Formats: sequence, C-alpha cells, structure tokens
Amino acid sequence: MRIQRAERLALNVPFYCERVRRAMQRASTHQERVYVYRIETDKGIVGYGDSLYAHDVDNLVGRNPFAIFQDDRIGFGPQLAVLDAVGKATGVPAHALLGTKLRDRCPVSWWDIDMCPSDWAAEAEESLRRGYTSFKMKARPWRDIFAQVEAVGKVVPRDYKFDIDFNGFLLTASQAEGVLHELDAHVNVGMYESPFYLQNDLTGARILRERIRKPVVEHFREDCLHARCCDGFVVGAGAAGTRHVATLAASFNVPFWLQLVGTGITTAYAVHIGCTLSHARLPYITCHELWEHDLLRQSLKVVNGMIEVPDLPGLGIEVDEKAIEKYRVDPKEPTPTQRYRQEKRILRIHWPAGKKGRRVWEFTDESVYQQTFYRGNIPGFERGVDLEVIEDDGTANFRKHHAQVVERESRAQ
Repeated sequence: MRIQRAERLALNVPFYCERVRRAMQRASTHQERVYVYRIETDKGIVGYGDSLYAHDVDNLVGRNPFAIFQDDRIGFGPQLAVLDAVGKATGVPAHALLGTKLRDRCPVSWWDIDMCPSDWAAEAEESLRRGYTSFKMKARPWRDIFAQVEAVGKVVPRDYKFDIDFNGFLLTASQAEGVLHELDAHVNVGMYESPFYLQNDLTGARILRERIRKPVVEHFREDCLHARCCDGFVVGAGAAGTRHVATLAASFNVPFWLQLVGTGITTAYAVHIGCTLSHARLPYITCHELWEHDLLRQSLKVVNGMIEVPDLPGLGIEVDEKAIEKYRVDPKEPTPTQRYRQEKRILRIHWPAGKKGRRVWEFTDESVYQQTFYRGNIPGFERGVDLEVIEDDGTANFRKHHAQVVERESRAQ
C-alpha cells in the first residue's frame, strides 16, 4: 500500500464564545488556525490528522504508510493521518498499533488562558455542563489568582480540581512558597505546574516540594526526573517520543498528563495513545473545547471527566468534511487573532495602593508586559492586581496616550 495523495488544509475555526475570543486574542498563545491533514492511499483508504503547525506533506506521497506511521519526523499532524489510515487498512483501532490497551477511559481537563474571575467562573460552569471535573488554569502575575480561585470555587463541587499553571512566573522557590502555601488551603486546588522553572534550581524545587501540600508538575526533563523534584510531568511529542518519555516516567513511578493541543482529531489520538501508557494518569490537555467546532461528526463525549477510548478502526472517529470546507481558508489569509493584534490598544495593569489610589503600569502588548514580569521588574501575584484592556476608540486622546506608552517601552529596551 502506498500513499497516493496528501493534503494540508488551512482552517480558521472561531473560538466558541466571546469571553474566550477576547482572552485568546489578547494573549500570546494559539489562535484560530488549525491545519487538517488528509492522506489517501492507492487502496482508497483515507486518514486524517490535525495540528496547529504547517508540516510538509509532499514527502509522504509514494511512501508505504506502514513504514512511517511511527516516525515522528514526518510531523505530528501527518503522523496522525498516517496512523488513522494504517488502522483502517488493518481493521484495528489506533491504540492496538501503539501498544497494549490498559484502560477503557482516559481523563481530560478543561483549559483556559488567564481571565477575570467572573469569566473563569463562567468557563467552569460550562465545563461542568460538558462533563469535565478538572480545569487547567493559566495563572498570570497581572491577575489576582486568589480572587480567581475563590470565584471559581463558588460554582464547582468540592471534588472538582484546579490545576494551576504558573509558567515559571513565580520566578524562585522562595517566592513560590508563599503563594502556594496560601493556595494549598483551597479545597479545589489540585496541582501546580511550573511555579518556577525547576531545572534552574533543582535543590530549591526539592525543598519547595517538601514544604507545600499539593503536587508540583513540570514539563518533562530528565534532570528533574533524576532529581525527584516534582510529582508529575507534562508530556507532549510524537508517538515514538511520547512512548520513550512514558517509559522513563514509569521507571520512576511518576505520573504525567499528555498535552497535545488540537481539535477532536487530536483528542481522539490522545486517548488512543494515553490508554496504552501506564502512568498517563493525570487529566490530559487538548484544548479542543475552545473552538466552536471539533471537526467531528459525533463529538467525543466527556463523562465524569473521562473520554471513552474508541474501538473502531484507525482513530475511531468520523471527520466532518462539511465543517472542514466551512472553515477552510487560503493559508496566507490571516487569522482573526492576527488581525486583532495588528490594531492598537493599551493594556493597563493596576494594583490597589491604599490611600494613594492605585499603582499603574501600561503596555501595548502582552509580549512586552510578559517579559517585564519575567525579569521581576514589577511585582506579581499580589491581591487586587488586575488587567484592563483599553481599545482604540479613534480619538486624538487615545493616539496621544498610546504614543506615550510606545515611547516609554522603547526607552526601556
């Protein structure tokens, strides 16, 4: 069997609601752009994959899919499409090609970038309606994480868990300890991800782990594994790379979650490979819930925080071709997020300052204030901190104010 045709289709899939659109377009993260990969063999078998990245597909044509479905070098999206086709050709589910099925259901988590407390609460309520029992929260120093957690805690049951990802913004073990100690007391807090970058201070990471109650998780690194400075890992790679890391984690008896961002196609793959990995026990992150369509004719249902592993051949899903055509765009067409970020705005971060009112810092883009916080130039994770987004209203006052902020940023560089 040979691959006769290979396509990469560019899609712009809108986010599912206005609050998610606002937060995602303002933030430095993934956008509406999704690439769908479609291969067809000389036997008429069609396989699908997806990715947030544009991988080359021309080099797939003429190759035997059985020889390359385990080869991570072909790219994540193409690999999923090839795996799907091989499974359909052999009449077996993808998990049978990846290992031995160890579980019938895999855990999955809701995901959101930073938002104001009321928006996170609304997201948590939506996640409950869709069957989720955990929520990965992107904690940021320009938000009041304590107010956010308290707000969401009021709308979820006691056994619903928050996995709070700091992306290193707590900077050091000593700074992290005070914040995490306070969060430890909240019944819904489940885990902390990357409070600071643990590999930069393995000793400090071990001490922190001993002093707080809730588990600490980090993106997989062998030095962190051998130092035993965290309680779990985040794993995301192609099929071969994932199995390699999973074997290492299992040898140290350390659990992990799979973080493979994409639509329902990627989500199906995540549960196929996850069900074969003994220590893939923590709720997976795929972010498929963010988009208004998962590109499947029948969505993968989340029940009690779990997705049942499909047992039909290949990825065991039916891709919605009509949805693909609906969202398909020229690859050169910008995404709505790219258009949004070309416009001018002022991002104002402010803190309460007692009788003196409020302390205020202003920026033109998240990429600027993000690096300012990483450098420790302004304080983060204080109670009362908030982010205000001021859009261009077309007035001369806005243009003047924006120009002043630009000038301050240029002097600071």
